[in-house]
Amino acid sequence: MIGQVVVMEPYAYEAWLTTGNAGRPVLASGSELFTQLACHTCHRDDSAARAPKLPGLFGTRVTMHDGSSVLVDEDYLRESILTPAEKIVAGYQPVMPTFKGQITEEQLLQLVTYIKSLSAPAQPASGEQSSR
Repeated sequence: MIGQVVVMEPYAYEAWLTTGNAGRPVLASGSELFTQLACHTCHRDDSAARAPKLPGLFGTRVTMHDGSSVLVDEDYLRESILTPAEKIVAGYQPVMPTFKGQITEEQLLQLVTYIKSLSAPAQPASGEQSSR
């Protein structure tokens, strides 16, 4: 296996996470990839959802079909994208295809970043007061 490791200073890595290595924001790339891979057809916010709803999911615990629970963190998201049959959320069937070998590491990071963003609280626009 041939690969490349790029070591960056923490500030440079944070900048890369924001803009990606092609100058395109990672979040926008992840959103576009989410649509291209048709993830949105199963991960929906309506009664036709065949997979868990993603908004608000990151950072929570979910119950698996075997009764165990898992923290939805970056590792869990990576595993769910690459080997989705390993841990099935209670109430859902194992219908998600694997993306192992079909997406690059960079694309995987883009998807994880996008899914994490779905859990971020909405920020009030400049000048608006928060309702908290």
